[in-house]
Amino acid sequence: MAADCESREEMWSLAGATALVTGGSKGIGHAIVEELARFGARVHTCSRNAAELEECRRRWEEKNLQVTVSVCDVSIRADREKLMETVRQTFDSKLDILIDTEFMKQEHLKTPLGRSGKPVEIATAVSFLCMPAASFITGQVICIDGGRTISS
Repeated sequence: MAADCESREEMWSLAGATALVTGGSKGIGHAIVEELARFGARVHTCSRNAAELEECRRRWEEKNLQVTVSVCDVSIRADREKLMETVRQTFDSKLDILIDTEFMKQEHLKTPLGRSGKPVEIATAVSFLCMPAASFITGQVICIDGGRTISS
């Protein structure tokens, strides 16, 4: 809690904290792993891809970040793949729209910043909310969307 912190450094540090981040080998999960570890948290992450995860682990070790890793269980992976196939079959036409560059151009026009967010832009908000400095922030919805919400 921020009220219990003795110094400004303690308010803005995750030293002594432990975090579990799923999907840490790429995208937003990867950015969150690095951001939390840079602020001093011990981070454990997992991924379905052992090779990707090992490459990330080596890079984190080179950066002296405290990150441990594990590969997701094969049986869980099979269940997830079955679920994803069902989702693909059900929503195939809707998923295609996410890849459509014309659709993305139109969305960017509706966003004051005029672009999509980067994984690190999400990770910085996540790490802030984990810090003692954010201890009095409760029950809030924080839109990390480049202003898209207010321009609808």
